[in-house]
Amino acid sequence: MATAPRRGAALLVGLSIVLALVGCGGAPAEPENTAPVVTTPQASLEGEWVVTRTVTASDDPSPTRAVGAVSTRLVLIEQDDCEDVICAGTVSSGVTVENRESTALDQTDGGLGWTYVGVLDCLKAGTTTVQVPDAFEFEQVTTLTVGETAEVDGELAANTLTGTMTLTDTITEDAADFGCTRVPTSTIVEYTVTAVRAAPVAVP
Repeated sequence: MATAPRRGAALLVGLSIVLALVGCGGAPAEPENTAPVVTTPQASLEGEWVVTRTVTASDDPSPTRAVGAVSTRLVLIEQDDCEDVICAGTVSSGVTVENRESTALDQTDGGLGWTYVGVLDCLKAGTTTVQVPDAFEFEQVTTLTVGETAEVDGELAANTLTGTMTLTDTITEDAADFGCTRVPTSTIVEYTVTAVRAAPVAVP
């Protein structure tokens, strides 16, 4: 009859050893930062660009956003001075030089991008008369990579850019209440994008 207590004690000792071993594992290791460090000099993007956008997919009923529609924008890229290989900056885009909107430049390894967020008016069908102001909320995201480059006076500059753009917009609830209608209420338009310098950097 004395063996049962000893067996129970042995089980308790064994369980204590297992718990002690588990507790000695310590805190999990911190995940390592695997993001690549950019050390290669990046081509300069500074200057005026002519950007051509071609619609490749669309559920927007507007003729200007139908598949195959082409539009152009005049874009000014300005980069900040910094000690890093990749520096921030500003993008100003518009149909004319005098009428451009600005947003932040997002420079990446070998490329760049920018995002515009804003509102659009709802127009009366077949006219340019505003039916409801600020009726659509939109987001336009552009991502480009550097193509041709040229080196002048020891500085590498981009001459061409290629990439994509995605435009989404949605009718606000307030606009719908005031009679602004469109089917569908939310749209997505995808573009291919090419850009060339208004005055290409010449190779000496």
